[in-house]
Amino acid sequence: MNPRPDDTPTPTSRASAPGFQRVAAIFLTLTGAVLLAWGGRLHEHPLLPVSVATVHLYVLGVLTMALIGIALKQLPRWTAVPLPWPGLNPWTLGFLALGALTVFLGIGTDLHPWTLLVASLGVGVALSFFLLQAGIMLIKSPRRDPLTALLAIAILSLSGVFVLGGIFLGEYSHGFLPYDRFAMVGTHLTWGLFGWAGILLGVTRLAGPRPDSPAFRPSLSWPLVAGALGSLVLVPLTLFTPQLDPRWLWAAMLPGSIALAALTLAGRKQNPGNRYGHAGDLLGLLALTTLLLWPLRPEPEWRLLFGVLILPGWSLSQLFGLHEGLRLTGPGRFHLPIHLLAVGLPALGLFLPWELVWRAGGVLMILSGALFFGVERLGESS
Repeated sequence: MNPRPDDTPTPTSRASAPGFQRVAAIFLTLTGAVLLAWGGRLHEHPLLPVSVATVHLYVLGVLTMALIGIALKQLPRWTAVPLPWPGLNPWTLGFLALGALTVFLGIGTDLHPWTLLVASLGVGVALSFFLLQAGIMLIKSPRRDPLTALLAIAILSLSGVFVLGGIFLGEYSHGFLPYDRFAMVGTHLTWGLFGWAGILLGVTRLAGPRPDSPAFRPSLSWPLVAGALGSLVLVPLTLFTPQLDPRWLWAAMLPGSIALAALTLAGRKQNPGNRYGHAGDLLGLLALTTLLLWPLRPEPEWRLLFGVLILPGWSLSQLFGLHEGLRLTGPGRFHLPIHLLAVGLPALGLFLPWELVWRAGGVLMILSGALFFGVERLGESS
């Protein structure tokens, strides 16, 4: 499973993926500004255009932006293959930032005719550049182990999310979908959250400072890969059945849930003192519990609660955990409670009639993004 020492290139520097984390921090502040401006109106309807737009502002501008930056920095170490075209990275950053902003404007405003075209261009070019480099590296990699297999699943999942995202942009432009909307949205979420983001965050946390020391036992490695891949196939198939039976959905989710739990436990062993990671694990467990209870509680508030717990909760906590070694003085010492309150207040706002709860969450998210930007600046100057 371990490559020879001379097979692994020197880890890439920050210059190989410039600015991704800083731009992600800027988009986090923008997401907080939207929460501050729109408040509780964001959950009046699950598919309210401004709500969908805000989710994509975060998913593209923060989560995908940060994950691509991490992947471009670490893929040479994980795969033992150098980046094919490092010069594409600034273009990937610029086009993804353009796409994230114009997706928000195109869906959440009346500027559809041109913003969605720009969004298609921005997201399409950025993800194509990234997927091309990542795919070449995985194909050329001399490693053939579970870590590489998990990376391949993450990249394939992102490719599927990319295709579905293009279809959804077509819907907003022309007003129809070729298949059942619920099933397509469920597939989009499954491949994006559990496939792309979940596995890549798990691999990042598991690999730690060394690419050849996964914490889970080899006897469990390939079943973990099979479980993750199994749910990424079975959940979409289940969602597209004419008569959706919750029992089949639970059964389809089970292999992937077990795999992600094993990956999380292995990551905890690899990074035992990570406060952000531990907080994210708890929020992820709450989100998964909410998802498993969804057939029993189909109210929109409970589905939105899953979104709050999994997006700014679990995923952002794990992203912050990757930067915990960079300490800030002054207000930076309070970043973790600020972050947790920025998640907890919108979660409470789903069930409370007070507009102030949502707006306070937005203010705290703005502050969290500003402190995250400071962490990145501190890391670059050290």
